[in-house]
Amino acid sequence: MKPLDPRLLRYSRSSRGFLTYLVALSTIGAIATITQAFLLTKLIVSFFQKHQNFWDQRSPLTFLALVFIFRAGISYLSDRISAAAAINIRNELRSAVLKKVLSNEGRDTNELGTAGLSLLLTKGIGNLDSYFSRFIPQLFIAGIVPVLVGVIIAVRDIRSGIIILLTIPLIPLFGILIGKFTASATSKKWQTLNLLGGYFLDLLNGLTTLRVYGRHKAQNEKLQKVGDDYRKETMKVLKISFLSSLALELVATLSIALLAVTIGLRLVSGSITLEIGLFILIIAPEVYWPIRQVATFFHAASDGIAAFDSIFKILDRPTSSGGRSVNQVFAITWSQLTVAYPNRTELHIPSGQVNVGNVHALVGASGTRKSTLAAILLGFVRPTYGEILISTDSGSIPMSEVDIESLRAKLSWLPQEPRFPVGTVAQILRHAKPVATDFELIEVLTKVDLDIKDLPNGLSTELGSIKQPLSFGQQRKIALARALLKPAQFIILDEPTASVDDVSEATIRKVIKDESSSGKGILLISHRNLLLLDSDQITDMARAR
Repeated sequence: MKPLDPRLLRYSRSSRGFLTYLVALSTIGAIATITQAFLLTKLIVSFFQKHQNFWDQRSPLTFLALVFIFRAGISYLSDRISAAAAINIRNELRSAVLKKVLSNEGRDTNELGTAGLSLLLTKGIGNLDSYFSRFIPQLFIAGIVPVLVGVIIAVRDIRSGIIILLTIPLIPLFGILIGKFTASATSKKWQTLNLLGGYFLDLLNGLTTLRVYGRHKAQNEKLQKVGDDYRKETMKVLKISFLSSLALELVATLSIALLAVTIGLRLVSGSITLEIGLFILIIAPEVYWPIRQVATFFHAASDGIAAFDSIFKILDRPTSSGGRSVNQVFAITWSQLTVAYPNRTELHIPSGQVNVGNVHALVGASGTRKSTLAAILLGFVRPTYGEILISTDSGSIPMSEVDIESLRAKLSWLPQEPRFPVGTVAQILRHAKPVATDFELIEVLTKVDLDIKDLPNGLSTELGSIKQPLSFGQQRKIALARALLKPAQFIILDEPTASVDDVSEATIRKVIKDESSSGKGILLISHRNLLLLDSDQITDMARAR
């Protein structure tokens, strides 16, 4: 990650106005700094060389006080703008990442993991506050103030200007070298934190099982080890931060000391006036200090900077959107699909087709990844080889040329493991049909053999929380009801009768028949023989080579 990555301007509109304000405020601040140094020099010379009293200098003193107040106001305004911009930019980046994840074939979730993605969207993006409110404003100050001040010093005394020109590159040089070590250490720290979050989530999800098998202590020890690794990486970052601050402080101090010694010697020899020498000594720290502070704020913002790598890794990926929109879909045909997973055996899917009004069953032993075809059709996984054709009212179109959002609008889906966002049963069902009435919701729940009276609070029953009030079978029925409620042309059902009794299975069989008879195409993933009897076509994954 660069100190100021140009990609930030592309993904955040607020950052553009923010940077414009910073340029203006930094320039005004630099002029105010020079003015203050000039007035202070005049006052000191008047007091000690010209022996004037305070009353004689009342006008310059008043002006100096006003300049001081003005600088304080500029600093306050910069802090307010930076804080507001940090919030806006953070929200824009979070929305952009979520939008990309939702439309980008699910690859980001697969690579980062649920815990990693959650950590990125919360703590990772949250850590950007210091980056925007402190580091970036200081970066602009360091880029404008030292230049203007250095030019003024060179104009008034060329020798001092040369000394500054020779010494000032040492600070950013040391800063860049130290920044590389900091970035590397912080990146490892962030990776360890992601790993820690993943382990912690796995521990919570499997806590009951671990207790039964007596493995919770061993898992806890593993978690503690990762936590210890995170502590070590954190201490490494802090050590680098301390050493870098010490080194940069030393370089800045020695540079100012060298400038002070040369001016002192020249004052003794009479080759420079007191006014010019004093002015340079007063304003010289303003050349070195802003650059020195950049390194300090860089360390404070290092966690946020490390998160940028993951953020831009997601945002820079091409979105699977665009392409031709589809209105009516009559059939979906797949031919010799192959999916190559990293470090895994290639998965081959036999050719097949699902038509409107038909039920196509996908069967196979556990481990044959029957659900992969569903993931491909929904745009979550991209096949390495093979072809998928979408038969529409305007002819057959390769899926790669179809707008994925347009295609998803024609598909409904019952996942094998339903997961709901936090919300009521009514809210979750209306994901499929926002305008559905309560009567329609109750009707579709009855259709899948779920009585509204079996829900603790009816349609207002809260789902998605850690304390799940419903059984797994009830959750699956709600997910199935949601899939049926969507006005889609095709329904993908992944093990629709899992965790249900025989009565409910018979009801679901009837639902599948009714949906097929109404003209919907059904892709059925199941191992139940009774369901297979109702299928028009069957693809056996065991035939895949």
